[in-house]
Formats: sequence, C-alpha cells, structure tokens
Amino acid sequence: MNDITPQQEILYRTVAIYVAEGVIGIILFLVFFYFSRIYQRRFLANWALSWIALAIFAFSSAWITFSGIPDSSGTVRFMVSLVSIFGCFSHVALVLLGSFELALNRVAKRNQLLLYAALILLLSFCITLFKNETDGAGMIRYLVRIGVKNLAVAIGFFVAGWLIFFSPQFTRGLGQKFLAGSFLLLGLVDLYYAVFVFSNFFGAAFRFPFFFGHLELIAISIIGISMVAWLLEDERAKLQKANTEMDSFLYSTSHDLRAPIASILGLTNLAKVELTDETALKYFEMVENRVNKMDMVISDILQLARSTKAELRLEQIDFNKLLQDVIADVKFNKGAKEIRLEYTPSPSHQFVSDYNQAKIILGNLIGNAVKYHQHEQADPFIAVRFNTTSNEIVIEVEDNGSGIAKQHQEKIFNMFYRASTQSDGTGLGLYIVKEAVNKLRGSIVLTSEKDKGSIFKVRLPKAKQ
Repeated sequence: MNDITPQQEILYRTVAIYVAEGVIGIILFLVFFYFSRIYQRRFLANWALSWIALAIFAFSSAWITFSGIPDSSGTVRFMVSLVSIFGCFSHVALVLLGSFELALNRVAKRNQLLLYAALILLLSFCITLFKNETDGAGMIRYLVRIGVKNLAVAIGFFVAGWLIFFSPQFTRGLGQKFLAGSFLLLGLVDLYYAVFVFSNFFGAAFRFPFFFGHLELIAISIIGISMVAWLLEDERAKLQKANTEMDSFLYSTSHDLRAPIASILGLTNLAKVELTDETALKYFEMVENRVNKMDMVISDILQLARSTKAELRLEQIDFNKLLQDVIADVKFNKGAKEIRLEYTPSPSHQFVSDYNQAKIILGNLIGNAVKYHQHEQADPFIAVRFNTTSNEIVIEVEDNGSGIAKQHQEKIFNMFYRASTQSDGTGLGLYIVKEAVNKLRGSIVLTSEKDKGSIFKVRLPKAKQ
C-alpha cells in the first residue's frame, strides 16, 4: 500500500469536506422544500433553493479539487468553475432573498428573480474569466476567485444575520438568536479566509490553517439546524396566536349567541302561556326545541374549549361525591327518573386526578346513557363501577339502552358523529369524553350491541398529587 503524501491528505480531506457540504445541502433542501409545501410560505421555498445551490457549489468544487481538470480541458474547467461560483453566490443570494421576503412580508416577483439570477451569473462569469496564468495573473485570479468571493459571502451572511436579529417579523426566541448567530458565524469564517487571501496577495506569507473547511462545514450545519429550530418556534408562536384569537372569538360569539337564545326561549314560554291556538302552540314548541338544540351545541363547544385549554390540577377525588354531583346534573333530564342506578359506594373509592376532567368523562357517559335509554322496557338501569389496580383506575358505565350498531362503533368518538339520524344530540359528547381521557393519558373502550346496551370502560393511570 503506497504512502499518502501530506499534499494528497489535504486534497482528500478538502474533497471530503466539499462532499459533506453537498450532502448536507441536499438533505436541507428536501427538508425545507417539504416545509414550503406544508406551510405554503414563499420564503421557505427560497431557503430550500439556497441549499440546493450550496450542494451544486460543493459537488462542483469537490470535482475541481479532486480531478484538477487539467488546463488542456479549458472549456470543461471554465464551465465547472462557473457552476461552482454561481452556486456559491446563489446560495447567499437566496438566503438573503428569503430573509428579506419574510422581513418585508412581500414576495419577490418573477421578473425580479430573473434579474437577480442574471446579475449573479454575470458576476460569476466575470470572476471565472481570470485564467491561471504564470505571468503574475495567477495571483489576481487567486485574489478574485477566492478572496473576493469569500468577502462577498461574508458580507451577505452578515447582512442576513443583522436582518434576522433586528427585524420584528422574525419570531423572538432562542431559535431566532441561534439563526442570527449561525449566519454571523459563517460570515466570520468566510471573512477569516478572505483576510488570509488578501494578506497573501499583498505580500504576507500566510497559509490556510489545517482546519480549513472544517469551520465552514460546522457553520453550515449549525445554520441548517437553526433554520429548522427557528421555523418550529415561529410556527408554534403563530399557532398559539391563532388559538388565542380562536378562544377569544369562541367565547365572545358564544356569549353573543346565548343572549338572544335566552330571549327567544323567554318569548316562547310567554307565548305558550298566553296563546290558546293549538297550531300556534305547536309551532312555538317546535321553535323551542330547535333553540334548545342550538343551546346544547353552544354549551358542548364551550365545554370542549374549556376542557382542551384548561391546565390539569391533580387533587384527591372522592368518586362517591363525584358521582353524586353528576347525578345531580342529569336527574332532571327527560326519562332520568325511570332509570335505576346501580352503584355500590365505598370509602375506598378514592383517586388522584383532575376533578373537572373526571366530571366531564363521567357526566357525558351517564348523560348519554340517560338520553339514549329504552324507557319502555321493564327494568331500565345504569350501572357504574369503580375499581383500582396497582397502576390504574378503571371506571365502567353500563346501560341496557338502545346500544350502538357495530358499523358505528369505530366512529362514535369522532367530532359531530351521530350513530342515528333520529338522535337529538350534538355529536360532541363522546368526542369530548375522548379528549378528556387523552388529556389524563388514559384510554376508553366501548362494548355494545344494538338494542341490548353498552359498556364504556375508562382506564386512567394512577397519579400522585
């Protein structure tokens, strides 16, 4: 096996660094292209293109470095050098363009993009024209191709870092600081290389340090990671803002809707007292039923919003007392008095959980059991059972009501899904139950048979206060 000379070792390391940069560029292009399709934000598309431009620069530079592309292949050398320099400048330009689009909240027009591309191509062409002559022009080529290029890249990333750090359009947080810092770091690395080139050109004998390329590779990797971190931070901030605005809209609209609903119900009750015409009374009763249905929908939506947004508050819960509270809420529901409750109270029925979430679960299950019971049968009942194991709480609610057909059982927990067109429910009850169970990190299972009844089994992990 032949020994590798120091020059060859430097050559192989340089090529490896370029190839690594190219692979990183392709990976980040795919990541940001995917994000741009999901979020439909133009600046992400430009950031994605910036990474494919980096990959083009890196792979073409690796080819030039490894093969040397002898001077006899003048056309090939010229074209590959042109592609390399164009890719380098395009990477910086597209990063800047995406940053400016975000900062100014404005998308660049196609004519502008074509103009920028033409200017970059012209600049790259002019730089590539410098030949590797032996009459002194080689140093000028060295200055222009390496020094000026690195200086331009450094300035570009300094501007991008400044823009990201100071622009109010960039979400403030660790990701924003990380992204601005990574741009400044790459700018410093390229400025460091540019200083070496200018020093050599003006007579100072400096050589590139042994870590040439490594710092650039690290900085590029950090930029990719910080871009993703900032994007996730930005999307999270936008989602929080949207949720806050939605909550405000929901509560405000619900309040505005419930006020006229109460007025309509008051008028229908007054009409039922004062009117004697059977037809009119029939219509007013129909209006009352529809308004009550609307009120139920609004109440369920508000309950879902409060359940979803509320923070968990773990406390010691007496299941016996919880069941009493639930029964007090549903005992005046239609048909509730005809249903027998089966439950064996015990002082040991204690557990730690969030009281409001537990009440939502038990209240909706028992409320549905009352609502969809078969009151004409001989012995309508609802059985509630409470058990504990070493690591979980098991709550069962069983009834011998109308049951749920098998084809509906997989969809019964979906939002606004109703198993029967005859149902007068909102289709939100079991969805709210499922969300509350998920929030408590539990599970719920349904066992049901049409016209024979249902069993809902809720399992909640034991918690400590």
